[in-house]
Order: sequence, then C-alpha cells, then structure tokens
Amino acid sequence: MWTTLISAFAAIIASAGAIYLTKYKEREAIWRSKKLSYYEEFFAAGSGIVGDASPPEAKIRFATAVNNLHLIGSASVINALHQYTDEIAVSNSAEATRERHDQLWSRLVWEIRNDLNDPPSKNPSEFSARLWASGVGRNS
Repeated sequence: MWTTLISAFAAIIASAGAIYLTKYKEREAIWRSKKLSYYEEFFAAGSGIVGDASPPEAKIRFATAVNNLHLIGSASVINALHQYTDEIAVSNSAEATRERHDQLWSRLVWEIRNDLNDPPSKNPSEFSARLWASGVGRNS
C-alpha cells in the first residue's frame, strides 16, 4: 500500500515538474521572440538614419526604437545603447569620430547578441560591426 502511495505521489510530483518546466520554456521562448522583434526594429530603424540626409520620419522611427529598447534590453544593452546614442547625438557632432562610432556600434551589437544568448565572440573587443549605407539616394 505504501509503495502505491509513494508511486502515485512521485508521479504527481514528476507531472507537476514537467508542466512547470514546459511553461517556463514557453514563457522564455515568448520573451526571446519579443526581444528579437524589438531588436530587429531597432536595426531596421538604424538603417534608416545611415548617411548624411536622414528624413525626419527616419529619425523619429529610430528614436522610438531606441526608447523601446528600454523595455526589453538587459542592463549591459542599455549601457551600450546610451554610449552609442551619446556618440551620435547632434550635440556631439563636433567630437564624433568614425572609429569611436564603429567601436560603440560593435559593442552595442555584441551586447544585443549576448542578450539573445548568441554572442558573436567570447570577448566583445574581438567583434567588429559597422553600419552600411547603400549609396542609393533617398529620392532616387
């Protein structure tokens, strides 16, 4: 009789544990998907402001995407984001350099990938990323 009760109790515990783990993994997958969609929008919006003459709509889209990252980004992503946006701010244009821009962009991309559990390298300083402009005019 005791073995039957113990077996039944163990089956209940195992079943509850499996349900908990399944729900945990489902929530984790939903959160990761949500993060990915915010990050994809950020990169798409960033592509819209590459080059010399960004339309106001592109700047607004980028600002919205940057602000939205505060909803889902890890502390390290937010820190890298702030460093990057400080560098590209209009108020910093006199001191901005392409080298510093690319360093900060690389760090931000690395942190985003790391936040998605897919770092492109073990060490952020070993990774390099750059924004690319197509060279096609916006009014072409």
